Amino acid sequence: MFNKYINLFKDIFKYGLVSTVALAVDVGLLYFLVEYVHMHYLIAATVAFCCGLAVNYVLGKKYVFKNSKMPPLQEFIWYASIGVIGLILNDLIIYILVWLQLWYMYAKAISVAIVFFFNFFGRRRLFAD
Repeated sequence: MFNKYINLFKDIFKYGLVSTVALAVDVGLLYFLVEYVHMHYLIAATVAFCCGLAVNYVLGKKYVFKNSKMPPLQEFIWYASIGVIGLILNDLIIYILVWLQLWYMYAKAISVAIVFFFNFFGRRRLFAD
């Protein structure tokens, strides 16, 4: 029982490192697209989130969820499904917080905190052996 929790914390730590790299891509691209390309913040948030999601998938598959319980195509479909739900949560949180007059980058920070745990536990439940 104790090993189960140790493994959970190890996986959260590894997923946190992978997510940090993906987050740098996501947030960096969001800022760049809004401030320098002058893209609408929600479109930029969607594009940036998808790029971060791709980085997260590749690194997460390599370092965190190495031994999936399902075939690769099925795994990708479920991964993408969790990603789409995460994207909807991300955009909804950002939209509401910006509507409440919060700067889009602060709204993104709050969204990241919520979506991180949703994604981790959703993926862990499906892909961890």
